[in-house]
Amino acid sequence: MLMEAQEDDYVSHPLIKENLVLRRTYQEKIFINCLKHNCLVVIPTGLGKTIIALMLAVHKLTEYPNSRIIFLAPTKPLVEQHYRSFVDLTKIPIEFLQPITGTISPDKRKEIWSEVKVAFMTPQVLQNDIISQLYPINDVSLIIFDECHRAVGDYAYGFIAQKYIESVKNAQILGLTASPGSTEGKINEIKNNLYIDHLEIRTDQDKDVKPYIHRVDNEWIKIKLPKEFIEINTVLMEKLRSIYKWLKEIDLLGTSDVNKVTRKDLLSLNRKINSKISSTREENEKFQYFKAKKLVSNAIRLSHMGELIETQGINALYDYIQKNQEKIKKNTANKSLKELFSDRDFKRLIELTETIKEKGIIHPKIEKLKSILNTQINENSESRILVFCHFRDSVKNIVKHLKKDELIKVHRFVGQQSKSADKGLTQKEQIQLLQDFKDGVYNTLIGTSVAEEGLDIAECDLVVFYDVVPSAIRSIQRRGRTGRKKEGKVYILMAEGTRDEGYYWAEKRKETKMRESLKSMKSQEGSQKKGQANIFDFIKEKEKNNSKPSEVPQTVSDIEERGVEESETFSIICDHRETASAVVRNLSLLGVQLKLEQLELGDYIISNRVGIERKSAQDFNDSIKDGRLFKELFELKNNFERPILILEGDPFLNSSFNENALYGALTSIILNLGIIIYKTQDPDESAKFIYNLAKKEHTFSQGEPKLRFDKKPIETSHLLEYIVAGIPGINSLRAKNLLKELKTLQEIFNSDIGDLIKIDGIGKKIAQEIYKLSRYNYKDNS
Repeated sequence: MLMEAQEDDYVSHPLIKENLVLRRTYQEKIFINCLKHNCLVVIPTGLGKTIIALMLAVHKLTEYPNSRIIFLAPTKPLVEQHYRSFVDLTKIPIEFLQPITGTISPDKRKEIWSEVKVAFMTPQVLQNDIISQLYPINDVSLIIFDECHRAVGDYAYGFIAQKYIESVKNAQILGLTASPGSTEGKINEIKNNLYIDHLEIRTDQDKDVKPYIHRVDNEWIKIKLPKEFIEINTVLMEKLRSIYKWLKEIDLLGTSDVNKVTRKDLLSLNRKINSKISSTREENEKFQYFKAKKLVSNAIRLSHMGELIETQGINALYDYIQKNQEKIKKNTANKSLKELFSDRDFKRLIELTETIKEKGIIHPKIEKLKSILNTQINENSESRILVFCHFRDSVKNIVKHLKKDELIKVHRFVGQQSKSADKGLTQKEQIQLLQDFKDGVYNTLIGTSVAEEGLDIAECDLVVFYDVVPSAIRSIQRRGRTGRKKEGKVYILMAEGTRDEGYYWAEKRKETKMRESLKSMKSQEGSQKKGQANIFDFIKEKEKNNSKPSEVPQTVSDIEERGVEESETFSIICDHRETASAVVRNLSLLGVQLKLEQLELGDYIISNRVGIERKSAQDFNDSIKDGRLFKELFELKNNFERPILILEGDPFLNSSFNENALYGALTSIILNLGIIIYKTQDPDESAKFIYNLAKKEHTFSQGEPKLRFDKKPIETSHLLEYIVAGIPGINSLRAKNLLKELKTLQEIFNSDIGDLIKIDGIGKKIAQEIYKLSRYNYKDNS
């Protein structure tokens, strides 16, 4: 129940409907303090942060009638939710309110932009439109970043904020979140990336918000593992212990205690080993470190399997083993995986897993979950329940089990990505599913992290953590799905004596740290705060000081017209899939005009004579394995006079190939294909190289580069040369000599030794090697 002494009031404004209630105890104060600042608002879930955003948007449109507002949210369902809020609560004509997502074509987005006043968008779409300069953003008076705790690392929020600040002199930014991060360092990173100069922080203990907080009961339930699961876990822990012992002996780990070495430690160790491999010149040391790399990779796998059996159950572990066995069968597995699965003790673990699965022994969490759901629905038939699970495979298994119960109307809620037989949900399907959930078509959703952020489902009165995540942000987001409009409950299922417990206490420590950080930062802000007492005082002050008409925010182009020299610009054609990398964002920030296209070949086209293929170290290895690399490079070579391969990162560090194989691939690219390889450390360096290369090239080359390419007949001849040059002892010259004389691969491989040694450059030893290989029966040793 809300306290009677509330100071709520209906808002009177020509652009706001009469049904919008402003909570004057805190929403009004936050709104006033955000008017003159780039503001980060940290407020508990369910306390109407969208209302604050809406009020600020309406104010900006009133102040600058010719401007636009952008409201960003990470997912399409959240974009749709904010759009519906503006439709329901404002009098802005609906044709001026538009959700703009990636399902809309660029031409249509450009058309919508020309008419829209408030655009609701995902950051990826806005980022791509800014990069391709689809429309200008210099008349945008406000950008709202919802769930702005994402504004860290390479996420699109930081890029968008920087381009916006560069484009508009009087730009204004509003960031919204319930969980900004555990430390002041993380919160300051968000502030820096979004150009925030003011914090508005409220916690559930603050006097002005406390009356609006609905009670949420939290209860954690311990679950005992069956002895069969413990037996599997014992095998896994023994394998881990033996690996940790060896790593400790060579001074890579400080302990062999499986309870003290974390996944984070193993990932950090991987980087340490990579550094040692790069620096050492001793072959024995290198061999030892490569062995350590394989063991660390398997330790990460074993640790993951331990987590699956402890927190998810036998089906999740079985599915994981099956996926990896499939990789081995298809020969896409690396050496470390093959070695693990050929280990005698590990084979025993696989047999144990298969036996327990056949017996139908499931994780006791599932039965407990079923009991909780039945009790809840029997007590309240209108109940809506969200169950969160970290692993998508487990979501599938839980739904399969619960569908047998007629009382539980269950559906899965997962992301868009499809994984083999597990088809993802499109964002349109997600939106419809949420509506069905609200309408009672389903009373239970089993969701992954995609269901955690921001979704306002007033009817949800129970949240269940099927597993525990060691993240304060994610835990707060999960809990925030209930208790929004009425009291709610949260149950946390915890496998006793497992990492579930460890994660629970780790999350609690982080949450405590977050509260302390927010309290400290709030105290610092409080000592600097200068704001109006209420909205009416602000309006009076505004009217008194309003001696000249409001203008649309000044833009960079306005400043340039006053004499600031415009920098030299040129264009690069870029494959639209490259927008997932930081290279494209960095090129845009360097001032390059980028044209996003679906390229048939290459990643960047600089001119008609210069084409670039960019490969990260991992993609370079993967493309050798799946056969893409040389096919792509052949086409690049055949269509550009100056083909270039940018190799980003070190392909030797995390490779399943031996050194000689990688050197063989690199030398073939240079010698056989004549392609230049340029090595960079990271996306930033790649962008700088592309920028300077394009700048130089555009001083010589004029005209629009072509986007359609005719595949030249010579491509097949290059491919034949490459195949023959793969035979031990055959270089590119000998390959050409063989093909000139014998014409086809069939003739080469059908030739006798006597015929082969007649070819220039082919001696008896090489001829015997060709003869032997062409008649060798393949054996699958995996």
